[in-house]
Amino acid sequence: MRIEISKIASCEGSLQASFVKDNSDANVFEELRIQGPLQVELTVVPEDSNKWMLTGTLSGVQILECSRTLELFDHPFETPISFWVELTSGLAEQELDDSDDEIFGFRVPQVQDHVDVTECVRQLVILQEPLHPVKDDPDKAFVWEIGEKSEKPKEDPRWEKLKALKAKMEHPNG
Repeated sequence: MRIEISKIASCEGSLQASFVKDNSDANVFEELRIQGPLQVELTVVPEDSNKWMLTGTLSGVQILECSRTLELFDHPFETPISFWVELTSGLAEQELDDSDDEIFGFRVPQVQDHVDVTECVRQLVILQEPLHPVKDDPDKAFVWEIGEKSEKPKEDPRWEKLKALKAKMEHPNG
C-alpha cells in the first residue's frame, strides 16, 4: 500500500487514494479479511520542505465471524488515520516511527519515490475490529418496551370459573 511522494508534495489540501489487492499486498488483505478496495481520504499539511502531516479517514469492508452464530458477515468500517512523512538523507530504507500512540511517522530515503503505509493501515484495521463482532439480523426486529404496558393483559376466563367454584366451596349455603 504505497502513496507516491510526488502526489503528497504536489497536492493542495486533499489527497484520495484507493488500495486494491495486488501481488505485493495480497497477504495483508487476506490476513485482515478485507473485501474490495480500501479508501483513504487525507488532508495534507506541509510542515517543512521535506515533511508533511497527513490526516483523514480510512474506510473499507472487512469480513468478520459473528461471535453468536459463527456466520461470516460484511463489516463496513471507517477509522481515523494520521501520519507524517519526512524525506531524510542518509537512510538506506524506509523507517516507521510509532513512538506516538496517535500518529505514525515515516522517514523515507530521498531516493525513494513512495511511502509504504502498509503497517500503519494494518494496525488501524486490527484496532478498529470489535472484540465480539455480532451480525445484525435485519429479519428479526428488536423492539424495546419502556414503562408500563398501556392495557392490562386479559385474564384467562377459566380463572373466573375457578374463583367462583372456590367461593361456592367456602360458602356452601350461600
